[in-house]
Amino acid sequence: MEVGGRKSDDASTDFVLHCQPCLEDGREISANGFCKICKEFMCDPCISAHKRFAMSRNHVILTKDKMPSFYTNKDKADFLPTEHTSEMIKFYCPTHDDLGCSDCVVLHHITCKVEYLSETAKQYKDSEEYKTLNENISHMETVLFALNNEVNDSEAFISENTKEEIQKLRTFRAHINLVLDTRENMLLKSMKENEIKQKEILSKLRDEIKGLKQTLAETTTDMQTTEKQSHQHFIHAKMAKKQLVKLQGEINKINADIILDTSVRCTFWTDKHTEALINSSDFFGRVDFSNEGITSETDIDLSTVEWIKDAELDILCTEDILRHGITSSALVEPGKCLLVDDFNKCLKLVDINDNKVLSRIKLLGGPWQVCALPSGHAAVALPDKCKVQIVSVKNDSVVAGIHFDISGSCYGLAYTDKSLFVTYRQKKNAPARSYVERLSMTGEVLQSMTTNASSPHYLTISSSSTYLSDSAVKRIYQLDFNGSLLSTYDDPSLCWPSESINVGKERILVFARRPRHIVLINGKERNLKVILSLKDFGSQNDPDNLSFCPVSRKLLVGLEVFSAVI
Repeated sequence: MEVGGRKSDDASTDFVLHCQPCLEDGREISANGFCKICKEFMCDPCISAHKRFAMSRNHVILTKDKMPSFYTNKDKADFLPTEHTSEMIKFYCPTHDDLGCSDCVVLHHITCKVEYLSETAKQYKDSEEYKTLNENISHMETVLFALNNEVNDSEAFISENTKEEIQKLRTFRAHINLVLDTRENMLLKSMKENEIKQKEILSKLRDEIKGLKQTLAETTTDMQTTEKQSHQHFIHAKMAKKQLVKLQGEINKINADIILDTSVRCTFWTDKHTEALINSSDFFGRVDFSNEGITSETDIDLSTVEWIKDAELDILCTEDILRHGITSSALVEPGKCLLVDDFNKCLKLVDINDNKVLSRIKLLGGPWQVCALPSGHAAVALPDKCKVQIVSVKNDSVVAGIHFDISGSCYGLAYTDKSLFVTYRQKKNAPARSYVERLSMTGEVLQSMTTNASSPHYLTISSSSTYLSDSAVKRIYQLDFNGSLLSTYDDPSLCWPSESINVGKERILVFARRPRHIVLINGKERNLKVILSLKDFGSQNDPDNLSFCPVSRKLLVGLEVFSAVI
């Protein structure tokens, strides 16, 4: 066994454990014992005093050769970095990034080149790992603060949303007969029950966030209180590193809960035929609770409408280093789209009615496809980082949220039924072929399917199908949710298919780059039709993105806005 940097057998004696009661009085006196009940190190006078008091005279005091070798948090005294709690922690194994006593080294690191803590710890504060650890702590504090704000904003939205919808209900109620009082009370009750339920969820999430903040604060305090003792500081830093991994998992879960559990939207729908239906079970109206995001579903026949060009968006920002490269867009609010700028590695929130950039946010890496999530959130694929990042859109601003690792370089990304669908041209440590995976909102793989697509750069989900745009072979694949092939669309009008969008009733729109066509595919009837050609409007650009707003009936292709004329 090699011990790196070894000078003498007594190299571990240059650190001292001090009496903790005396430290509180500003005196540094060596500890000669440890109280197992109080979880404190003590000097001889303090031990004598401890044994005199009735409340502590029966406490178990460990002698100097039996006491722990580092300061512990009283609430976490059982969390020790070694299984031999009575042994001194004197060694660090760089190979396994592990702390240990002499017994640990003999039992688990006999072939490793271990180092004395007393020597290694001196250099740790200047290391890149320590710098990264502090950066991660700072980042986690920011994330927890943002999550807490999201809970507060969601609670305010639920109250305001309920208030507005109740007012709509009562305004409508004023136009009908008093015999509808019973029905009105039933609807009001369902709204209030939803409000109480959602606030209970938010209260629980707030408590969880408070607990995580407390844990993070305790971890930071442990590091700060031992900053002058390199040996102790190193131990607590290593413990903090492991604690952060656990905290990140809890943060991912809370963020997913915020997206999925607090996004229920209360909407009162008036029934235009109330007078005719007054004796039916659906008279007066109904209350819907939906957590689906903004969709492009439309009730108009897009195959028969005419299109006029409105404007071309100007999305240049002073922070941009390169000319924009828009690869994807997603409707997050009526008339407002998130645009993926791959060249500048950012997201831009754009108002397509007023032609202005509302917000811009830098991402972890080069983004590709973006999809809308419930309650003003969105997810972005980062293929160069093998990650998915979550963002939120509120008050015309985009805020970065959590991110998680995925199985490979992901390009296509879509959302449905509380799940994310992603596509890979190849997964890590897997045979060379393309894949589609269904993930939970924290990145857990729920389902994995292989496909025949050569280069699936874009993905769209309808009510019952998955559509893959394969630019390599100029083809669209329609699959069911188990990965079985339902249909293949090959047509000259689909040359270089890029982004596609679901417009409802098993219909999707696809943008084909080479002919610059917008193609409508009917998944039920297995046919397609060109509904718009950019060449007819003199368009010269070669974009990738496509999105549609059913409220304003506007289509965004690249940076050009078109309106449907009914």
